[in-house]
This record gives sequence, structure tokens and C-alpha cells, in this order.
Amino acid sequence: MSDFKTFMSIPNANVAEDIIQTLKTSKLDFRVQDTAKDFDATFASNNEAKNSVLIMLDPNDFEEANAVLDENTKFDISEIDPQHPLFSFSTNELEDVVKNYDEWHPIDVKLAKYLLEKQNVTVDARDVKEHQRVKEMKSYNQEKSTSLTLWMGYLFCLMGGLAGIGIALFLLTAKRKLPDGTKQFIYDESDRKHGFYMLLLGGFIVSLFLFIL
Repeated sequence: MSDFKTFMSIPNANVAEDIIQTLKTSKLDFRVQDTAKDFDATFASNNEAKNSVLIMLDPNDFEEANAVLDENTKFDISEIDPQHPLFSFSTNELEDVVKNYDEWHPIDVKLAKYLLEKQNVTVDARDVKEHQRVKEMKSYNQEKSTSLTLWMGYLFCLMGGLAGIGIALFLLTAKRKLPDGTKQFIYDESDRKHGFYMLLLGGFIVSLFLFIL
């Protein structure tokens, strides 16, 4: 699954299920990951994607997948509930729906486009693509560990446990690969400093134990 990337990040499980069922009608190979279930509280972050259902495909299949969803999503304005929330959206909010198509049901995106067209407003495909690129880069912002993680790290290091040193090394050195191919530290500078201090403490305690023995 290493070649698969997030095609859609859907915060609503029911919407995600509709999209999954539509994609199953195609020959596209895709994966589904419920980040709310996979989330590890030990290394918590402020990343909102942890509460989403991720639909992942080969990036080369993104265009075809969009075509499949578009073709299989019938839009008839007469069948839309007059109380649909999008009818009260401002122009900017409707544009956001189009640009964030990966977070909405395809029928909502079509409705947003329809309402914009009535205002003689068109969202350029290049603007949508650029918005998605920027959003993807922002999703890789450095994370902030919890106070519990830091306290556990220091406590385990003080006890001379390898678990503490393991937490220290993870905070200090963990990296991930960004979409542009570069690598970035997962945790911010403050957490990496804590990792360094934990490592010094753990190394000192282990050395002290060995000296006493």
C-alpha cells in the first residue's frame, strides 16, 4: 500500500460509505482506512485527519476515480431538498465546497457548482488542484506530543527503562516523507528538545546503574 495516497478524507462515515460503494462498481484498486479506529492516543496530535475515513488510491487513478464518481452521481435540482444547507452558503463557502470536493459527497459538490453557476461564478480546475496541493502539504505540519507522553518519557528514563529511551529517540529522530519527496521531522522543535533531554537523562541513569554494578 506504499504507492497508495489519500484520494479523499471524509469526516462523515455515511458519506464515505456511499463513495466506497460507488468505487466498488469500478475496476479501480483502492484501500480504506478509518483513522479514528487506528489512532494511537500515546502519540496524540492535533491532526484532524485522525477522525476521518481515508480512501486511498494509486495517484495515477485519481482522475479516473473522479470520473467514476461524477458519472455515477446523478444530479437533478428538482430532487434536492429545499432545506439543504448549501442553499444558505455564501459564494466563498460554495467555492470552498468545490475546492474541498474530497471532503464532501459528490452530490453536494454538484449542487455547489450549480449554485455558483447561477451566480455566473466558475471555480477554475487549476485553482482546485492548487488548493488540494496546499492542503496536502498542510496536513504534514509537525505534530505536538501530549503532556502524558512527555511525562512517561521522563519517568521511564529516570527509572532507567529502555522504553523511556525509545520514546526519546522517537521524539528526537522520527521523520516522514512529504509529497515533494523531502523528509520532515514529525515532532516540532520543542518536543525534539524534550527527546534530547530524555536521552541524556536515560543515558546518565543507565551509566550510573552500570557503574554501581
